[in-house]
Amino acid sequence: MNKSFLLWTALLISAPVLTSTILPMNRAFTALTELLPYLQDQSSFLDKAHESQIKEKLMGLDKAIKTAKHETLLKHDLFAPSYALITENMNESVKAFEAGKKSYSHWMLQELTNLCLDCHTRVPESHASSFQSGELQLEPSKFKSPYSLATAQLIVRRYADAKNTFIRDIQDKLIKKDFDNLLLPFQQILLIDTKVQRDLEGMEKTIDLYLKKETMPDSMKKTLKNWQKRLSFWKKDLFYKNGIRTDKELKLFIKNKLIPLKNTAYLDESYQVDLLIGSGLLSHYFFINQDTNMAPEISYWLGLLEKRLKRNNFFGSGDYFLKQCIRKYPKHPVAKECLVEYKESVEFDFSGSGGTVIPFEVKKEIEDFDKLLKDSVKKTKKR
Repeated sequence: MNKSFLLWTALLISAPVLTSTILPMNRAFTALTELLPYLQDQSSFLDKAHESQIKEKLMGLDKAIKTAKHETLLKHDLFAPSYALITENMNESVKAFEAGKKSYSHWMLQELTNLCLDCHTRVPESHASSFQSGELQLEPSKFKSPYSLATAQLIVRRYADAKNTFIRDIQDKLIKKDFDNLLLPFQQILLIDTKVQRDLEGMEKTIDLYLKKETMPDSMKKTLKNWQKRLSFWKKDLFYKNGIRTDKELKLFIKNKLIPLKNTAYLDESYQVDLLIGSGLLSHYFFINQDTNMAPEISYWLGLLEKRLKRNNFFGSGDYFLKQCIRKYPKHPVAKECLVEYKESVEFDFSGSGGTVIPFEVKKEIEDFDKLLKDSVKKTKKR
C-alpha cells in the first residue's frame, strides 16, 4: 500500500516484451510525467481546479497496471512481491482521492517516483530497455527543469544522458547561485556511478572537477570530500571489485560490511556511498540468485539500507523490502526484525512538530502484519 506504480512501469519498459505490453507502459509513463508537477507541489495537488485532470491520470495508471499481470519480469523473486503492493496501492490511491483524502493520496503518489528510480536501478545494465536502444524517446520540452528531465532519463535507464543532464543542472544552479537544492543532482550522479555502473573512478573525477570550482559552497565541498574518502575505501574492496558470487560470500558481506554499517550514524553523509554500494551489490546478487535461501535476509538488509538512503534524500524503497520480508517469509526469524524496522519507518514518516499522526490505513496494515507473524508462530508450534 505504501509503494506504488513506477517500479512496474520501469521494469516493463526494460523487459523484452510484446508491443501490446509496451504500449500501455508508454501511456502510463506519459500519465505519470504529467502528474509529476502535482507531486512536487502539494498545494496544486489539493487544488480543486486540478481535480478532474489528476483523477483522469490516476485512472490511466490504474488501467495500465491491470494489463501487465502476465509480464514475465514481474514474476522474478526480486520484483514479484511488489506487484500485489502496486495493484493495492493504485486502488487505494484512487479511492483516497475520490473520497477527498487528497493528502494521503498525495503521500502515496510521491512514493511511486522513489520506488521506480530505486527499483529500476536494480535491473542489470545488460537488460536493455526500449529507451536505451533508442526505440522510444523522451521529449525534453515536456520537462520544466534539467533535474526533472535527468530524473526521467534515470527512470528509463539512459544513464549517460542522465548523468550529463544532472551535471547541466549543477552548472545552472552554480550560475544562478541556487544552492538550496544543489545536493540533489550530485546525489543522483553518486547513485549512477556507485550503485548502477560501479564506476568509482568516474565519480572521483566529477568530485575533483567541482572541488576546484570557486563558486562551489563550502558545505557542498565538505560533502564531496566525505564521499571521496569512502570511495577510496571501496576501490580496494574485493566484494566491490568481484561482486557477491555465493551464499557463503553473502554471509561474509553481511557480517563484515553490513552489520558494522548498521551501527553507524545513518545521517553521516560519508556513508551514503556505503549504503548505495551495499544496496547495489545485494540487488545484483538477488537478481541472479532468486532461489537463494538467503532471500529473507536480503530483503531485511535491502529494507534497512534503502530506508536510510531515503532519509538522506535519495530515492529509496526500504519499506517495500521490509513488507516483502514480512509477507513472504512470516515464519522466518528475520521477519520480526523487518516489522520492527517498518514500524520505526512509519513513525518517522508521520512524525512532525504536532506529534505523530499515522493514517488509519497504515495502522491497519501494521496490525495485519502483527497478526500474520503471530499466526505463523502458532502454526509452527502446532506442527
